[in-house]
Amino acid sequence: MTRSPELAEQVVVDRPLSIEADARRVLVTNDDGVESAGIARLADALARHFDVTVAAPARDWSGAGTAIGHFDPAAGIPLLPARVNGHRAFSVDGPPGLAVMAAALGAFGDPFPIVVSGINSGINTGQSVIHSGTVGAALTARTFGAHGVAVSLSPPAPGDEWRWDTAAEIAAGVVRWLVLADRRPTAINVNVPSVARSGIRGARSAPLDKFGYFRVAFADEGTQKLEFEVSDAERETTPGSDTDLLRQGFVTITRLEPMTSEATGFADDVTEIWDHLGGSI
Repeated sequence: MTRSPELAEQVVVDRPLSIEADARRVLVTNDDGVESAGIARLADALARHFDVTVAAPARDWSGAGTAIGHFDPAAGIPLLPARVNGHRAFSVDGPPGLAVMAAALGAFGDPFPIVVSGINSGINTGQSVIHSGTVGAALTARTFGAHGVAVSLSPPAPGDEWRWDTAAEIAAGVVRWLVLADRRPTAINVNVPSVARSGIRGARSAPLDKFGYFRVAFADEGTQKLEFEVSDAERETTPGSDTDLLRQGFVTITRLEPMTSEATGFADDVTEIWDHLGGSI
């Protein structure tokens, strides 16, 4: 078997994640990279209550969604020890979804019933969250039977500091609630205003806003590139949506529905499709 020269440890993955596992075990990941400020603050806050392991991308994988990337199973994935404020930590050469999948299959020891992704430097609101690596990690966790929590922090006002402390405190509270609640595995998307804890107006259950910040794409054939126009912070939002409530100073919490293969009401449509192809069912 050929190994990457950077591979620090051969990982064998063959065990499924289970919500019945030790509820104190929490996997922390992100899409900004293992060296980002947000993940360190998140791990510190969670470690006051839980047994934390960090497994995060070696580089920025923003926009990766639930991707696991392309890799050669025979060669393995480069995996190196990482330094995250003294926590057990690994740097994974791949997107956050890959790190979560590896953990789900036993790469880092016993199963993790909860995966917390973040703290992302910037909001993840609207239906475009499906493209977020931060949210993708939480969705991947749920796919493997664990709770997934995505945590994002809005940019601060000009001249103000990023309030990682506020987002970390709120994230720890959400995870503690999940441990106490008797519920099926779920994915939760949390967005936090970048203000002091005393400045938070409260928490709201919020539906997803319209698609997101991308408005227009340009195919510039002369320079052979795609360009995207991104809307500013004052764009129109859906009243009562996650973006709207976050802008008003509330923590927004959105439960993301699982993917389903719903057959009800679609059987007749499939029959029509088949008939159009010249067959019959």
